[in-house]
Amino acid sequence: MPSLRKPSPERLHHLLESWKDAPLSYSPLLREGFIADEHAARLGDGEEVWQRACEALDAWRMFPEWAEVAREEVKGQASGQIVAMMVQICGLWWVNPCRILRRCDSATTHGFVYGTLPEHAECGEEMFCVEKRPDGSVWYVIRAFSHPRHWMAWLGFPLARWWQCRFVRDSQRRMKP
Repeated sequence: MPSLRKPSPERLHHLLESWKDAPLSYSPLLREGFIADEHAARLGDGEEVWQRACEALDAWRMFPEWAEVAREEVKGQASGQIVAMMVQICGLWWVNPCRILRRCDSATTHGFVYGTLPEHAECGEEMFCVEKRPDGSVWYVIRAFSHPRHWMAWLGFPLARWWQCRFVRDSQRRMKP
């Protein structure tokens, strides 16, 4: 959803409310034609690294400085919660809404999956997760399947992919201790 102006906090609150009952912009059962991505960055070893990484993920610190997360003030990520990433690209503000679909928590994983809503420039799902591996190493993992949804994202596909790769790189940098 591109705009020439950055949405005000009041406008963002209204948008988040309006998206509460919006359907996903894709069918989770049909993944043909989607681009699958998986990126993992080693954060270190041990319980202290694990705890810090889980806290950072819960506080949305994995989002780069150039991206803002609009959300209701809820600690962490709860299933059903609506969030939107805001970013300015080529002079336009993009507000990309998603719904938290599920948590991915166990003794060795901590994270969540969200799915895109119809106003998002892309369509698909993305998982943000911290994993504790058997050797004691701690990893930050992003898994996604997506393809452009908005006509500008289709038209500017190479630029859209560049932004996705930049997001991953900068997100990994934010998660490293």
